[in-house]
Amino acid sequence: MIPKVPTDSRTNYDVSGRTFLVIEDDADSRDFLSELLRSRGAIAVVADNIRTAKQYVRTMKFDMIVTDLSLPGEDGAMFLKWLRALPPEHSGANTPAVAVTAFYKTYPPAQVSGWAAYFQKPIQIGQFVSTVASILRIPAQS
Repeated sequence: MIPKVPTDSRTNYDVSGRTFLVIEDDADSRDFLSELLRSRGAIAVVADNIRTAKQYVRTMKFDMIVTDLSLPGEDGAMFLKWLRALPPEHSGANTPAVAVTAFYKTYPPAQVSGWAAYFQKPIQIGQFVSTVASILRIPAQS
């Protein structure tokens, strides 16, 4: 079941035509994040593990990657290291990446570097959307 994503005027950003990779092993969180992005016009490609995410990155171009930090096997931090080690001519090497986690004690912001943004679950929708839009330089709509 896909959760209903609330809309309010403070989170009115249109990310139409932008493609996001959402990496999240928890089905409810994955559905929520992808629906949140889709509700604002984005294309959201989902992966439930890093192996699948790497396959997508090798074959597709993304405007942004949103990943959980705590994943089975390789975690989000390991994925970011892999992403940044790609050759500079590969589009993924410079793709902004946003971290989300429910385990903020395991992954405290001060010890997690290299991310365009960091969010603790539960995600505050307005803050998440406005931060993503800011990173992608998308102005708010009235």
